[in-house]
Amino acid sequence: MRIEYTCKYCRHLVGALDRPEWGEQDAEYHLGFQRLNQVERNEAIAYNRNHDVVYVQTVCDYCQTAVESHPELLVEGKLLQ
Repeated sequence: MRIEYTCKYCRHLVGALDRPEWGEQDAEYHLGFQRLNQVERNEAIAYNRNHDVVYVQTVCDYCQTAVESHPELLVEGKLLQ
């Protein structure tokens, strides 16, 4: 299974993890997805079962710094302007 972390603001690929021996349950366990509530899971995680890829939304360092310094850049939780 491949896990790809992408910034939810700028869509930049933050990182990827390749674990061919993992299945969906392994990813859930090792990455702590079971700790998220259903709303958080729906917002942050997507599965591409045909290609054994999990897409996880996160925030890159650049966007995190920008949001902390200028929270007005966020418009209703959407992309940075």
